[in-house]
Amino acid sequence: MDQEKQLDWARFRFSVIAPLVCRRLTEDERRALRHDILNQLFITPDGYEKRMAPRTLNDWVFRYRKAGFDGLLASRRKTLGSVRAIPEALLDRAEQLRREEESRSVKMILRILQAEGFDTKGISKTTLNVHLNRRGASRQRLSGAKGGYQRWEQSHANKLWQADTSRGVYLPDPTNPKQLKQTRLISFIDDATRVCTHAEFYWDEKLPSLIDCFRKALLKRGKPEGTLYDNGFIFHSTTMEIMCAQLNIEPHFCEPYSPPSKGKVEKHYSTIKSAFYKEAEHSGMSTLDELNQFFFAWLTKEYHHAKHSALNMTPLERWRQDEQSIKRVTPEEIRRALMLRAERTVNTRTAQIRIDSRWYQASPDLAGTVVEVRWHAGSENEVEVFRDGKAIETAKLTKPQANIDFSRRPQRKEKPRGLTYQSSKRYRQYLVAQCEGEMLLPPQPDEYLAEAEFVKLFTDTLEKTPEPEELCLLSQFFLENSPLKTNLTQSLLAQAVNAKGKCLHLRSYLEHIRTANFHKRR
Repeated sequence: MDQEKQLDWARFRFSVIAPLVCRRLTEDERRALRHDILNQLFITPDGYEKRMAPRTLNDWVFRYRKAGFDGLLASRRKTLGSVRAIPEALLDRAEQLRREEESRSVKMILRILQAEGFDTKGISKTTLNVHLNRRGASRQRLSGAKGGYQRWEQSHANKLWQADTSRGVYLPDPTNPKQLKQTRLISFIDDATRVCTHAEFYWDEKLPSLIDCFRKALLKRGKPEGTLYDNGFIFHSTTMEIMCAQLNIEPHFCEPYSPPSKGKVEKHYSTIKSAFYKEAEHSGMSTLDELNQFFFAWLTKEYHHAKHSALNMTPLERWRQDEQSIKRVTPEEIRRALMLRAERTVNTRTAQIRIDSRWYQASPDLAGTVVEVRWHAGSENEVEVFRDGKAIETAKLTKPQANIDFSRRPQRKEKPRGLTYQSSKRYRQYLVAQCEGEMLLPPQPDEYLAEAEFVKLFTDTLEKTPEPEELCLLSQFFLENSPLKTNLTQSLLAQAVNAKGKCLHLRSYLEHIRTANFHKRR
């Protein structure tokens, strides 16, 4: 399994266990939540429908608590490379049944096939589902109608943060001051207290800007148990998912095209636009720094000190009620978690890594290998190189030099002429002997047996698995009589079996081998 696939599976595993490992739960709540997870149907990264087995769920929780996100990386499947074939006639009929009624489950299709006389033993439901999807016969899922929305809020601060992006005010474009360019506002608010943990204007709403805003929110207000996003592509990025997993934050996503699902952050933006945007547009600002300075002052003096109608107090007063239970994270934990990630192949000739038109110099030993590169948004001087989840080195930013350092080029070492290889000499003798009608066989050295090989020899020859007492007898015989030559021991055991059969007690065969070895050594 390649590294990208391992990360996909690790993120999927975390999404399953996140409610169990991220929330503060009582024992009764934990049992109920675990029951809900076991009864839930999940879509795996391979597109399969799967319900979690209790042992699997326990294993993932144990691995995450023991080793964090790295503990959820997928291990190599023992049956990797094996073929799991399904007869073509059965596949054709299964496709007909699915197209006949698109809502039929794979389980129902297998039952119908069994009733029609097909042999469905040993056919995996997930494998059959994959084949049907590849043929374009996917299952049609019935979507339920949306119900009425209900008011809700979390019980304490930092239990859930809501986040979103919005269009900002216009400012002179830094690249062309004669034109105006619209800014973008990224904001995180706490669900229970309505405190804006951090919000800032940027020139774009790309992933580095989101990570910068999230980092500042974490440093200012601590760590939330969960986050709620819409379905914007930056919130579904690999970096955000891994970052939440490493910080033990459970991500949640709204239903598509459902703004009321995140009504608090939507109301937050409505308040900003009505109370701040108009004043900002006519306040004579020309730079992004001036805009953010004005906005931070407005948040501090106006927004956080204004009485909220739903709370019947200011957001800051509500926050202070739960301030003692806030979980803090260190700058180093945040720095590690908020690193951007990408998989790159190190250039074979130059041992350099390319990221966004920039080149970083890696060690010559990494040339031609696939590595994971991690770096911080806004930092272009160096990147960290990882392989198999372990940090290898730091690669520095490099630029083409004016002169070439020829000493760095690999020097070819030519072997002296006239050397004689035994393999070449034996090959020459073999061909010559064949031409002369002779057959020169290479010598067959009689190597010595290891204890495991000695036991396997008896198992294969007698065609039975030794009992525990017999294993002890074989081990004791091996220790007392080793070294035992491979070819000789095989020949002696075969000799005894041909003469006496395979049903004698193990001591009879061992005695025959001991006696023959004794005479040979004399």
